[in-house]
Amino acid sequence: MKKRNRLVGFIIAVGFILSVSFTACGDSGGSSQSGSKGGDDKVVEWSFYSAYGPEDGACCIIWPQLFKEIEEKTDGRLVITSYWAGQHPYAEEDMLKALDDGSAQLSHFYSGYLSSVEPIFAADSLPLMLPTDSMEAWKVISGIWGDFDQDTNGILEKILQERWGASMVHMVPASPQRFFTCGFEVTDENSLAGHKIRTYSPEFAKLIQIMGGTPVSISFSEVYTSLATNLIDGLITSTAFAESGGFFDYTDTIGVWELTQSTDGLMVSLDALNALPDDVRDIFLSVMKTSATKPEMLEVEENNAIVERLSSEGITLTFPSDEKREIVKAAAKVEIWDPWLETVGDEGQLLLEQIDSLMK
Repeated sequence: MKKRNRLVGFIIAVGFILSVSFTACGDSGGSSQSGSKGGDDKVVEWSFYSAYGPEDGACCIIWPQLFKEIEEKTDGRLVITSYWAGQHPYAEEDMLKALDDGSAQLSHFYSGYLSSVEPIFAADSLPLMLPTDSMEAWKVISGIWGDFDQDTNGILEKILQERWGASMVHMVPASPQRFFTCGFEVTDENSLAGHKIRTYSPEFAKLIQIMGGTPVSISFSEVYTSLATNLIDGLITSTAFAESGGFFDYTDTIGVWELTQSTDGLMVSLDALNALPDDVRDIFLSVMKTSATKPEMLEVEENNAIVERLSSEGITLTFPSDEKREIVKAAAKVEIWDPWLETVGDEGQLLLEQIDSLMK
């Protein structure tokens, strides 16, 4: 993977807005050519906005392949164009807004980015809640979203539909979030004392404080320089992102805590989806569900390959004991999970009960 490039000038962003303005202001199908059920031969053009760059994760490879498959199976009647981070004017936390205001018909879901906008979506981003095994975690996460059939029996799917007019149509199991540090190991509840750790969510910021560290909130594009200048001496991210960002130039230890096992999701605007001709909509949903329910394990496989190579090159892997992990988990429950539950209310309690049932 190459280093992510998120620094794009305002001129590019403005040019992009102008280039898609007619699309965004056209029909709900995202095309100046009608996608109504009476115009089955017409082309519908959709935009997909990503929170990542084109090489930042397995989802960035998988989704464009699915878009191409859909275009072929619909005989070119549904064309989906991908716009990566920096190619559209939306930040990571604005992916829901991009669908809500009609600028895009598809957008990227990552709960760690969206928890500040819709707190209940942070369920799979609550530190140390899910199983450490990737497949076991995936079973839980996919279970709380339903079966990608727009079935509102799924608590999160219902909220996504009712509050944001969107539906989850695909998910890719992502690599776990871990500690990446320089010159020290993270093995217990006191390991971060005296250290400045970059984070990207309020949940992880609190976890760092629980473990004695100082959370630092900076953009991904600033992490490399911040490591180089000792502004931070560690961070929480995935192994794949640490590799693509070049962070192993300055970090030498991976703390394999499996803090969260979040997934990368793909959301569709229900207005755009419902405006498609019936057969085109059926093809779109079928392609998405077939892929999502495999599931696609490319991210997990790439993560394991990176870890194996780094280990052979001298990167240190550390693992907390079950006892130490449980100590931090107990503190996280009191200081992170319980306040989150107070914020989201009864829906959150139902969700935790569903997670508990799936884990059993």
